Amino acid sequence: MADNDTDLGEGLLEGLKEALAWKRGELALETVNIDPMPADRIKSIRKRHARSTKEFERKFGIPAATMNNWEQGRRKPDPAGRVLLKVIDEDPETVEKAAHAA
Repeated sequence: MADNDTDLGEGLLEGLKEALAWKRGELALETVNIDPMPADRIKSIRKRHARSTKEFERKFGIPAATMNNWEQGRRKPDPAGRVLLKVIDEDPETVEKAAHAA
């Protein structure tokens, strides 16, 4: 058990040193840019599958207020929300069936 504790401690220290080096500009870390799904794309997905945000809510369970915030750019969907919107766009019948199965 002591070896695992030592390995964990050493790993934590290494990570902290790396973070400090990055903060000081001494180290470049790999970054990943995630497609934020622009508001106009969200709106086009909704319009393809429902006339209004209320209808979209009834079909897929995403609250109309959430859709309004996403469509107007006040908020961005989190990764799970982006995936759900993509799946709705690809296979709306399956998502609608799953949303109403609970």
